[in-house]
Amino acid sequence: MSYDARLQQEYQGQIVWISGVGQGIGLATAQRFAALGAKVIGFDRQFSDTDILERAVQCDLADLTELEATLNELLAQGLAPYNLINIAGVLELGEVEQLSLTQWQHCLNVNAGAVFTFIRACTPHLKQQQAGAIVTVGSNAAHTPRQQMAAYCASKAAVTQLTLSAGLELANFGVRCNVVAPGSTLTPMQTGMWQDEQGAQRVIEGFAPQYKLGIPLKKLATAQEIADSVVFLASKLSSHTTLQTITIDGGATF
Repeated sequence: MSYDARLQQEYQGQIVWISGVGQGIGLATAQRFAALGAKVIGFDRQFSDTDILERAVQCDLADLTELEATLNELLAQGLAPYNLINIAGVLELGEVEQLSLTQWQHCLNVNAGAVFTFIRACTPHLKQQQAGAIVTVGSNAAHTPRQQMAAYCASKAAVTQLTLSAGLELANFGVRCNVVAPGSTLTPMQTGMWQDEQGAQRVIEGFAPQYKLGIPLKKLATAQEIADSVVFLASKLSSHTTLQTITIDGGATF
């Protein structure tokens, strides 16, 4: 049986929750799961493609109390997930002394707090199901400090350890938890930091004054490349893989 055929057999009719489906990696991942026959429930503040979604859940992922109520309502409706995919993320730039408390809390709430809320809500179902997987999209910044990115790096380090700790607790129930850690990827978050059309090349070459290495593969990742890795880790094709962080950054960190 071919690779895609095995995935289609697994995902046909399965409910998959994905946060951050409005654009970038989240959108590419939602498209990939939908193409495999999954019923994708997508979470975001706004959406660019609702045709691929079984349900579009409009919500502010920084409001954890509201998010918890929304998730409990979905669970009560019998829409618990087979897989939970955490992708939503925000970037707050600034040196530590310049970051506001509002920026810090926003970054931590969306990038880590929302994932905690998703995992906590889904854990009883996943334990009962005794199958499935959680995949969180973190960042290579979780293990590599960056100037003017303290809030982002801290949030990604937090969500990495959160996901792996949940994986240790869920392993005896047959539920796997892994992290995909991309580097620079061609998404709106990345291009929003560029000052001109040379932005991509500068990222590829690196920034020596900022102690940031370039990318040995000489290219940025695409959202589709990251999505393919997410689907693989979520699926039974990686049935013996758990508690792992897979760094996908073209060799930028090693």
